[in-house]
Amino acid sequence: MRTALVLGGTGMLAGCAGQLVARGWRVVLPSRTQPLMADDGPGRAARASISRGHRPTWVRADWEHPEKLAAEVEYELDGDLVNLLVAWVHDSYRMGVLNAVRHLLAEDAPVVEVHTSVPVPEPALPHPTQQVLLGHFAHDATLRTNRAVLEAVERGLAGRAPSLHHEDAR
Repeated sequence: MRTALVLGGTGMLAGCAGQLVARGWRVVLPSRTQPLMADDGPGRAARASISRGHRPTWVRADWEHPEKLAAEVEYELDGDLVNLLVAWVHDSYRMGVLNAVRHLLAEDAPVVEVHTSVPVPEPALPHPTQQVLLGHFAHDATLRTNRAVLEAVERGLAGRAPSLHHEDAR
């Protein structure tokens, strides 16, 4: 089973995480608070092996402690590697968090980075990276955000050349 690590997937990217689950991905969501849609608690790994494909798996994590975040994710992966990384991490934590999880990625794993301000930084990891720059939306921000990120995921999984796409209502 393919595994996706979605950093920032409990807020505006919840729809993206849900779509990956619906497509048969095992999705791991590190965050400070548990999203309603995720599985957690004692035995979550055993339950996930039985019901994978139904709900993402939440692990407690905090951007301020990237090494601990990576350790929690690694424990949850139980030896598996991440086949897709989707990351929407605040600029002040971005490099620390992405470098901390780098060793968890399969060699050919595509990365999707989401940004909300310019200038868009260079990709943080030596993996093929699709970048999404989100603009301003008067309506349907969550829908448009998830659509843009899922399109970037598709480009990455298809092996398309790394690129930056700007999604804006204007």
